[in-house]
Amino acid sequence: MNKVLIAICAAMLVFTGCSTKGGSQGKAGVEQRDLFDEKNKDEAARAARVQQEQEDLKRQMEEQKRKDEAARRAAESEQAVVKPLPESGMSEKSLSDPASMLRDPSNPLSKRSIYYDFDAYNIKEEFQSVVEAHAKFLLEHKTMKMRVEGNCDERGSREYNLALGQRRADSVKRALTLLGVPGKQIETVSFGSEKPKSNGHDDDAWAENRRSDLAYVGIDQ
Repeated sequence: MNKVLIAICAAMLVFTGCSTKGGSQGKAGVEQRDLFDEKNKDEAARAARVQQEQEDLKRQMEEQKRKDEAARRAAESEQAVVKPLPESGMSEKSLSDPASMLRDPSNPLSKRSIYYDFDAYNIKEEFQSVVEAHAKFLLEHKTMKMRVEGNCDERGSREYNLALGQRRADSVKRALTLLGVPGKQIETVSFGSEKPKSNGHDDDAWAENRRSDLAYVGIDQ
């Protein structure tokens, strides 16, 4: 009888030990899985933060680039874009008939439009001679008055195009006054995109419509 009891007790001890060992191993496995999941969450959070920081940096760089470009354009528009005027070569006959000078196709004054690049209002070098010719004409005809009309292509909102057209007209007036033309001889107006020279909807048409027109009061109306 004692031997039977001893055998039963030994079996119970072995079973209890195995259960305890198995429970410990199960608990350790759960803890390892929890640590693994936590590590994955941390890594995902770090990756998300890095991606967000990269996107923020990209946006900041693009914004700074736009600001730099706007500052460059503003600086260009403030510079003197024309050279000092040469001595006038107009004859007494031409001075006595200014309207015919303005309408003569062989006369530089017949060129009445200055064209711009997209979203720009600085006067390009190729149009400096046009500005010089009209400045000389105004200086020698003190009673003549010019109206500079700023125009844009159809892209952009109405408000934006009106503002851009005004900047284009003002840039021409600034160039003329730098050459000595009194400001009272020049007025400016913006038509935005409401007065197109070309009714097309492609690059060629848009290039024709990005312009400032030089109109003389009493002659061109």
